[in-house]
Amino acid sequence: MNTNHGDRTATRSPFSITHEWTFVPTVLPEPVSAGHAPMRLPMEEVGLQAIGHIGCIGSVQITRLFHWKRHQVRRMLAEHKLVQHELRKNKNTIPIFTLGPRSLQLFKVDQPVNSWRYWDIESVLSKLVFFQFCCALHEKQKGFQIHPVALPFIGKVQMGEHLRYVLVLRGKEDAAALERELRLCSQPVIVLAENLEDVHPYNHVLSSAHLLLDQDLREDYKFLRLRAGEWCRS
Repeated sequence: MNTNHGDRTATRSPFSITHEWTFVPTVLPEPVSAGHAPMRLPMEEVGLQAIGHIGCIGSVQITRLFHWKRHQVRRMLAEHKLVQHELRKNKNTIPIFTLGPRSLQLFKVDQPVNSWRYWDIESVLSKLVFFQFCCALHEKQKGFQIHPVALPFIGKVQMGEHLRYVLVLRGKEDAAALERELRLCSQPVIVLAENLEDVHPYNHVLSSAHLLLDQDLREDYKFLRLRAGEWCRS
């Protein structure tokens, strides 16, 4: 499936909902033991908190953002700070990670262990797309923070005094509810979408938003803005 936009030609996104996806969560046996492992490095705490704010992260993203080595990830898994799950795409398996019971305990997160077993594919992909954007942002803006936010937004990023709510369009949306929340949102919004067709129904409430398509989620990205009803590169 090929689409043209400007001077870029995009093949189907690796995060496209049209791939054959299966989420295979790890279900921890209960009662769950959290253990007593401490935080060991400053970046460990920062990374775990960010994962907790958004929900889950991919194995490549975890390295790009937090520079964790394999042995560090294995240790965090053994210490119940992380839980590894499988995301199957066509015939490939992608490891993804959520907070483990020890991290939930350390951060006093109000989230039941095993709550991830009820996630749908759209939810999982939206979280991964958010972190893919953060990987690209990291190449341009070294100092930024990731914060939680209420649905329908996936998360928010803070760069100095600037705060941006991030909306990921993936799969079927509740159009009326999404439009209502966008009208109520007083903060600047960044929209991440697979293609322009998914964005067009909300153009009337995205006049001040910044947009990136999946094909733009690289360190050299340039935002699109609405100009006279058309999305153009800034």
